[in-house]
Formats: sequence, structure tokens, C-alpha cells
Amino acid sequence: MWQMIKLILLVVVLNVIRYLVGGPIEAVTIMEPMHAVMPKFPAVFNNEFTTNDFLISFFYNFMLWMTAGLIFHLTYRSFKGNMISKSLQVYGLLCLFFISLAAVYMNHYTEAVQPFYRYSMLDALIVFSIVGLANGLLYPLFFKESRNT
Repeated sequence: MWQMIKLILLVVVLNVIRYLVGGPIEAVTIMEPMHAVMPKFPAVFNNEFTTNDFLISFFYNFMLWMTAGLIFHLTYRSFKGNMISKSLQVYGLLCLFFISLAAVYMNHYTEAVQPFYRYSMLDALIVFSIVGLANGLLYPLFFKESRNT
């Protein structure tokens, strides 16, 4: 039980880092072109996020990073290198999965909507790199017994 509590706490910290570090990077790189598609298709995109919508979005993002953290926790011993390297390998594979899934969905939309998915894929490269690096640095602090494995 204590392991799960530590993992949840780690994921909370990773979420904060994702937004505090990733947010400004996203703001200057992809947010404007990514969101430019949204007002053009109000029947497809929710352009008026409420507080409730933001809370739901934060919960879904937490679950994304919780899943990634759990997968890392269960598999990192199968990878070679230090913790940062192992973390980037695991989060890199998860990023590839995320990008592949976005590509599958993108294929179902018209060319006018597809840029949103392309920018989502670029966004994944940004945030999975940030969270993977942060996880590699912080995981040994939360799971001290894992430091030398």
C-alpha cells in the first residue's frame, strides 16, 4: 500500500512539473497553431471550457501519467542504463504508443482537422520528454531502494 501512495505522490509531482515546465514550452511552440483548428469546428471541439471541463481534463491527464508511472515502476528493471536513461526509454515507448493512437484517430478526420492531431503528436514529444526526464530524476527519491537497480 505504501508503494502505491508513493507512486501517487510521485505522479502528482510529475503532473505539476508537466504543467509548470511543459505549459510554457507548449505556449510558445504549439498551442496557437494547434488550437487554431478548434474554433473552425465548434460541432467537434469544445471551445468553451468550464471549470468542470478543466477538472475533468486534469483528471484524465493525471490518469495518463499515473498509467505511465505504473508502467515505469513495473518495467524499468528490464531496461539498461541509469534511471534517467531507463525513464526516457519507457516514456519514449509510451510516447510512441500515444503518437500512434493519435495517428489512428487523425486518419478518421478530414484534412482540415488533421493538424490538431499532428500538433498533439508534437505535444506528446514535448511532454513525454519532460515528464520522462523528471521521472528519472525523482523516482529514486521516492523509491530509494530502487536507486541501485
